[in-house]
Order: sequence, then structure tokens, then C-alpha cells
Amino acid sequence: MKKILKIALVVIVVIGVVFVGISAYLGYTMTRVEREPVTGSPTENDLAYEDVTFPSEHEDLTLHGWFIPAYGSDRVIIIVHGNGYHRNPPGSGFLDIAESLVENDFNVLMFDLHGFGESEGSTVSGGYFEKDDLKGAVAYVSGRGFRKIGVLGFSMGAVASLMAAAEDSRIDAVVSDSAYADLNDIIEPEFAKRTKAPGFFLHPILFMIKLMFGVDFTAVRPVDSVAKIAPRPIFFIHGEKDDVIPVEHTERLFEASDNPANELWIVAGGHTSAYHDHPEQFLGMVISFFDGALK
Repeated sequence: MKKILKIALVVIVVIGVVFVGISAYLGYTMTRVEREPVTGSPTENDLAYEDVTFPSEHEDLTLHGWFIPAYGSDRVIIIVHGNGYHRNPPGSGFLDIAESLVENDFNVLMFDLHGFGESEGSTVSGGYFEKDDLKGAVAYVSGRGFRKIGVLGFSMGAVASLMAAAEDSRIDAVVSDSAYADLNDIIEPEFAKRTKAPGFFLHPILFMIKLMFGVDFTAVRPVDSVAKIAPRPIFFIHGEKDDVIPVEHTERLFEASDNPANELWIVAGGHTSAYHDHPEQFLGMVISFFDGALK
């Protein structure tokens, strides 16, 4: 009998070790970054620029970017990219957006979030630490003397923008394109896509991610942050046919923000498609919003 109990105990321990090991590996899979090299440069749009570096507020990681000046202007817009990309995602139109902003007297900072492009780091956290990258960018432009600061964020970059603005009053206005309200609502399909593992692994994996990397995905809830941004305005944008982040997320954010100065624009397209589908209208509305917010 004792021998059977010992064997059973060994089997349980082995199963536990294997389960923990698999959870740890899948946690790594959920947070790993597929780094893509930065391509292009502002010279493609005849824009003068500086290669710049500054520290993130997350672990002092060095972040890389481009500062594009609008000479004589005291306003600056920080552009924040989404997951899986860098400061100039192919086909994104970010440089065209930057060009229009500069033409309308906004300096522009485009930078790589940690783990992407040329920036240091190796993990992605769904906005949890990316907001600290943005706060590092805000500190950088503040150090250059700018006091009128707007942020234009896309997808995960929009989430980071909202969460950072709730914590950093130096951000005067936010344009949020295709943000999620609560990462908990979309993490299951993302888990299935990234790991191909059975659903019962999800909660152990989230625990291992928090243990190994300090990332609490369950705390990525910009829906809890947006009301703290008022009276500073937010312009929410989302595609009604978004199959990555349902449009209901931005509708929830807009309602939770509870600020009459905020704006909402629901377009007919998909994920972060507003600029591609309606470039002139997008630029006109975004520039008008920032003009009003950064007087």
C-alpha cells in the first residue's frame, strides 16, 4: 500500500511539474515579441528629423524614435503604434499623418515601444508596461520644453495612451483609435491564436506571466482609467466591422469617460482602418481636435 501511495505521489508531482512547465512556456509564448526591423524614414515625406533615444519608465529600457520638428511651434503630438509593429508600420500611413501634423504646426515624436523596432526589451504586455514607455516619451518632450502635448494611439498603443493619460497630467489630449476597454474580454481568443493550447491553461498561464514577468494582464482595463483623464478631452475612433477588437469596446470607453468634451467617431471599416478608408476626413478631424485641445 505504501508503495502505491509513493508511486501516486511521484506521479502527481511529475504531472504538477509538467503542468507548471507547460504553463511557463505558454506564458513566454503569450508575451514574446516578433521584432520587425524599422523601415523607411521621414525623408520619404521630405521631413527633417532627428534620431532620438530616451528611457522608458519601465526598467529604464532605452527607446528609439524620430523627432520631427515643426519649427516655431510649441505643440507636440506623440504617435504610439500597436502590437506587432514599430514606429513606421508598413502601409500604416504614419509618415503621411506626421507630415500633415507638421504642416499644421505640430511637432511629432514617433517611437518604438519596448521590445519593438530598435527599442530595448523583449516582451509585450498589452498596455500594462507600454503606458510607461509613453510616460518616458512624455518626459522626453517635456524635457525639450514642450508643454502642449497630445497623443495619437492605435490599438494597443491607444490603450497605453489612455492608461498613461490617466496617470500623467502632462498629456493634454488623446486620440484613441481602436482601443479595447478591458483586455480580459479579448484575451481568450488571443490566447488561442498565440498558443493553440486548451482553454484550461489560460488562468495558470496568466499566473505564470505575472510571476515571471510582473505583467498582470487582468489589470489592463482602460475602461477604469478614462474618467480620470477629464477634463482633458479624448477623441475615440473605431471601425464598426472591427473583427480584432469589437466596436463595443470603444463605445464602453466613451460612455465611461463621462466628459462632454470627448468625441466619438464610428467608421464603417475594420481594425484601425479609419485613416486608410477616410484619409482626408481622419486628418481633418484629428487636426481640428488637437487644435482645439492644444490652444
